[in-house]
Amino acid sequence: MRPAAFFIAVGAFVLAAFSAAPAHAQLSEGGGPVSYSADNLEYFDGDRRLVLVGDVDIVQNDARLRADRITLYFSQSTSGAAQGAQAGLGSGDIERMIAEGEVYYVRPSQSARGNRAVYEVAQDAVTFTGNVVVASDENVIRGETLVLQIGNRRTTIRPTPGQRVRGVFVPRNNPQAGSGN
Repeated sequence: MRPAAFFIAVGAFVLAAFSAAPAHAQLSEGGGPVSYSADNLEYFDGDRRLVLVGDVDIVQNDARLRADRITLYFSQSTSGAAQGAQAGLGSGDIERMIAEGEVYYVRPSQSARGNRAVYEVAQDAVTFTGNVVVASDENVIRGETLVLQIGNRRTTIRPTPGQRVRGVFVPRNNPQAGSGN
């Protein structure tokens, strides 16, 4: 795989990870139910904030998000006034999600890792920070910050100050690609 193709593939991977419409945060391209487990759960109704702490594991279809702590911020319920009295634990759409402490996002043959990840639905962007590693098959990119602007389909990886972004890509054996050169 050529270097440009690898970076496009990495961008596509991260884009697919968070490619839902801006009103609905998704972990998986196909959407669907989200299951979670954690050592502790605390919900702050006035803030519409759900905090999952301790070996947090969130799964949706073939996608998994793991972290030490994940905080979800919800918008007001969009289901109408009839459900107003029923609003509570995790009602409404996710506006923002913050994952902290050894954050891992994994899909089949693709993964991203960092110390923190913030997904802002309104900005249509996700940012991984702290020792970021993005891998697709045998290809790897390392940096300090990964910013994905989903709507613009733009991926930026920045190094730690004074260092450089590093990566390794493994070309596929493609005999047809070399026959014309």
